[in-house]
Amino acid sequence: MSKISVHAGRSLLVGLVKTPHVGLRELIWNAFDADAENVIVIPEQSPLGGWDTLTVSDDGTGMNEISANASFSKVGDSWKAPLNSRSEIKKRPMHGRHGRGRYAAFSLGEYVTWTSTVDESGSMKTVAAQGVRSDLTTVDVTPVETGELKRGTSVRITALSTECIRDLDKENYFRNEVISEFALHLDRYEDFRITIFGEELNPKSVQLDNQTFSIPNPEGTRGKIELTVIEWDIANVERRLYLVSDEGSIIDEMPPGIQAPGSEFTAYLKWAGFTSGQPLVMEDDEETPAGKVIQAAKNRLREHMSLSMRRREKETIEKWRREGVYPYVAEPKSETEKTARSAFNVVAQAFSRTVEASKSTDLKKMALGLLKEAFEQSPESVLPILQSVAKLPKTRVDELTDLLDRTELASLISAGRMVGDRLDFIQALNALVFDKLSRKHTKERRQLHRILAQETWIFGEEWSLTGDDVRLTEVLKNHLAKLDQDAELASGTPVLREDGRDGIPDLVLGRKMRIAKNSYEQLVVELKRPGHTLEDKDVMQIRSYASAIKNDPRFDQQNVSWEFWLIGTDMKDTVNESRNQPHLPPGVIQASPYRIVVKTWAEVISEAEFRLQFVQESLDYASDHDKGISYVRERYAEYLPPELAVEEKVSA
Repeated sequence: MSKISVHAGRSLLVGLVKTPHVGLRELIWNAFDADAENVIVIPEQSPLGGWDTLTVSDDGTGMNEISANASFSKVGDSWKAPLNSRSEIKKRPMHGRHGRGRYAAFSLGEYVTWTSTVDESGSMKTVAAQGVRSDLTTVDVTPVETGELKRGTSVRITALSTECIRDLDKENYFRNEVISEFALHLDRYEDFRITIFGEELNPKSVQLDNQTFSIPNPEGTRGKIELTVIEWDIANVERRLYLVSDEGSIIDEMPPGIQAPGSEFTAYLKWAGFTSGQPLVMEDDEETPAGKVIQAAKNRLREHMSLSMRRREKETIEKWRREGVYPYVAEPKSETEKTARSAFNVVAQAFSRTVEASKSTDLKKMALGLLKEAFEQSPESVLPILQSVAKLPKTRVDELTDLLDRTELASLISAGRMVGDRLDFIQALNALVFDKLSRKHTKERRQLHRILAQETWIFGEEWSLTGDDVRLTEVLKNHLAKLDQDAELASGTPVLREDGRDGIPDLVLGRKMRIAKNSYEQLVVELKRPGHTLEDKDVMQIRSYASAIKNDPRFDQQNVSWEFWLIGTDMKDTVNESRNQPHLPPGVIQASPYRIVVKTWAEVISEAEFRLQFVQESLDYASDHDKGISYVRERYAEYLPPELAVEEKVSA
């Protein structure tokens, strides 16, 4: 037995231990370089049902003790190293040239045993090499008597790594990784076959498209440049751009650097300038000859995949329309709808494999309908769905995320939905305030107030809800908290109105404005039930709220101003006269030391409609009475009077 000490530092050897799928690919490449005609990959399970062993066997030329000692003793000086070297018997172009592939096997498990048999003038000689991941600098090489009558190498990996077991549990993961890397070689070399988990790989059987393009030579480059693009009918292929030598050897690989949602492809760039000894090509290199060739190929690949993606999307949508499962019937009207529809189609295309897995049109229709609903509510919300249900890998989800970010679709849909909802709410508010039936049954606090607490934009875009139907004492607490003061100050004596009762404003809304130094404004809104005519005593009520705040020393802040609104359906002449003073803006009855404004619901609604008018025209959205009532029924049924909560048209 020989104990081989590997002439390389441990850190270098550890760096050669790649991810499990890379380790498996390297073992298959070793078999290809050894003139194997058959490579068989077999995983085995323990009696308890878990994966514990993986075997990769081939019928290649094999190793004897001398070649095994040489192979394992050095890294970086492989027998394959000379440029354009070919295999011993079949004269295949060599893949590996640095003797690193065998160490990638340790990415699959802790213990690796190579058992290899060679034919030495009719005499079969077998050698075993054993290594352990925890000590990569030592390999035991031993001649063994096995009675083996056929040449070849078997690599047995035990104590499989967590990552390897995870990948074995993924359906067809290893198969898809291998088939995409070896597609060209399996097509070109008819005497080379790979069988994984009992299935002989046939790349053509899972190809949707296979095209080869001639790339014009960029300035400063010579030699024929060919780009082969294979599109797969298999899910979640790791997209790669392989750099291939003129002899057909894969020299390097890199991400293709293009986006093509819903597409599964592998690209192979062949050029005589790609040789084993050349320096690594950086992804953003556009100066060196190799970098120029790669950039030209990426541009052609991007163009091809864009056309292909649009073609497949059209075919898929047309098929779904024929089946009656596509969730949209009418064509988009506005530019916003067109943008949203286009993005939905891209997302649906990414989801299409999962949809098509069902043979039931009802299930397809339901799946696409649910996707549409989620997409229209929040485009970002569909991404976790695609990751968990459609099993899209993170890279594909990130690609769709970037698509939504670039088109600002989430913002467009969010804005469109918000404007549509607001227009519907305005229609509902008109009905609640002015329709005879609804006005009769709608009460200030229990109903209208609770609804408006969720729709505070109606008073102005700048307002955000800071309190809802709270005692004025709590208004004080909220106020001090907003000013970064000690909120506990508000837990002492309650703030009372002049008659001694706790003040209970309906809504407290606040905004923060930055003018030189921070300046804060607080808005208090007093709502009256629809049909109530505002009287002088209502004005006195809002004044009492204002006075309680102004006269409390805890509100003595120089950079805070207060505005108090009183809103009703109609008002007495005395109230109307008080809000039409020549020295004050319309509606304002007092400007100092706090501002008091009296408005009608008609004025509030009209101002809100005006703010939405431009966006409404851009979105081409039309609302009406029934849409408005449906909106509040859907969202605020618990606050509506029973007469309005039922599905029945409200009559004026």
